[in-house]
Amino acid sequence: MIVDIKVPDSSIVRQAEELVRSVSDDTLFNHVMRCYWFGELFAQQEGKKVDSELMFLSTILHDLGLTTHAPGPHRFEIEGASAARAFLREQGVTEDRAQKVWDNIALHTWDVNQFRGDTSRLMQRGLAYDVSGVQDARLDPADVAEVVRRYPRLNFKRAFNEMLNHELDCKQPYPHWFHICSRIAHNRSPLTIVDAPVVLDWAPFDE
Repeated sequence: MIVDIKVPDSSIVRQAEELVRSVSDDTLFNHVMRCYWFGELFAQQEGKKVDSELMFLSTILHDLGLTTHAPGPHRFEIEGASAARAFLREQGVTEDRAQKVWDNIALHTWDVNQFRGDTSRLMQRGLAYDVSGVQDARLDPADVAEVVRRYPRLNFKRAFNEMLNHELDCKQPYPHWFHICSRIAHNRSPLTIVDAPVVLDWAPFDE
């Protein structure tokens, strides 16, 4: 149950939340906070002990690349990961721990985190649940409703699609590398690639 989950109480957690709150609009801030809580709920569901501070830092900082805090020519997950690592280093976080956050954030738009340690895997599960849904989630509807009550979605699907379109418009040509096997598959028979709004509508939320 959500009442059994406590946000880690540390200086760096408070500093990270303050940073993200200062550079994000309400929709993006609420999104990253929901991701943290959903990740913790998945950990609780599986009975896994995770590094809650690392999960919090990775989730709350994971979309810095969609804010003006992390401009740059690279795709948003790389820019955001580098900004997060720099921020953590400045606050005295160890190099190893800051790098773990970088890894989690830089990999979050791929499937790699799903095959890493429990903290990375369950963080990724929380992100996926909020953005596009998780087929076998089975989270308690009351817990999900409480997360959304605390951090309303505020037309997240529409707003997030607009953020992604802005990201694309600002970086042309877009610095994304398709998986090499996807390139082969496309040239054998053109792939059907659905647009972002379709993916966002897979999430189990109205908005």
